[in-house]
Amino acid sequence: MDKQGKNIPKKLYSDRFDVDQTSGLLLFLYTDFLVLMARNQNGAVIGGHVHSFSNILELKDIIENDTLINASNTAGKLYVHNNYFCLVPSVLFDPSVKATYLNFSTGVDAEKQEVFYEGVDCNKIQVVGAIEKDILSFLDNSLPDMEVTHGASLVLSYLLEGKNDMLGQEMMIVAERNHMYLAGFANHELKVFNRFPVESDQEFLKYAFSVLHQLAFDRMHCKITLLGDITGIHVNLDVLNHYFKNLLLLEPKSNQTFSPGAEKLKETKMLEAFWTA
Repeated sequence: MDKQGKNIPKKLYSDRFDVDQTSGLLLFLYTDFLVLMARNQNGAVIGGHVHSFSNILELKDIIENDTLINASNTAGKLYVHNNYFCLVPSVLFDPSVKATYLNFSTGVDAEKQEVFYEGVDCNKIQVVGAIEKDILSFLDNSLPDMEVTHGASLVLSYLLEGKNDMLGQEMMIVAERNHMYLAGFANHELKVFNRFPVESDQEFLKYAFSVLHQLAFDRMHCKITLLGDITGIHVNLDVLNHYFKNLLLLEPKSNQTFSPGAEKLKETKMLEAFWTA
């Protein structure tokens, strides 16, 4: 790879905007790509970048050279999409032992990983997550006051916003590249939430049926809503419709404000391009 990162694929959205107008930056870090969204002082999205990478050195190169990350006077918030997360009821949550909660479901190394948390659903639930300290150190020079949270907090803020309008049995699925978030709601209450690796119809069905069984849902009655780019999880709606009667693919509702041209970010079909917590 070129040391200046010239061979790292990058897609620009509304790239003619003035970088100096950026007052806030949202970063969304996935397994192999990084999404950046720039917002002006009014909170409107004015543009963004999407980078792909295959290893941590390529990610470091992106961070060191991207014009948005290195713009002056920019505050940032990083959403981390990985499997290092868990949900804890706030009434039971003790921030002094936050890493302990994660260790119940996935091991974390306090020497190598930073643990963080954020409240959702009117602070009734704490989303605890972790990220490698090396990655945070790459960002520290340009965004020293950057906030960090898990991507699950954004997904949950979206799903829980509409829980009172749900049916008695609902599954909500947010697709990303090679993974999906799956939430199960019974009588308007969140019962199951997790992130699964999915790269085929068979893997999708495995996890969907597991949650249906766990919640004693009827697959011919349960409403299943898909959000996001389902090509990223390699599923075929015609195949899935053989197994479910009430399956819908919808565009997420939006609470984002865009400057002219920046609406192109919605082409990514990512939830982040429609919803902000």
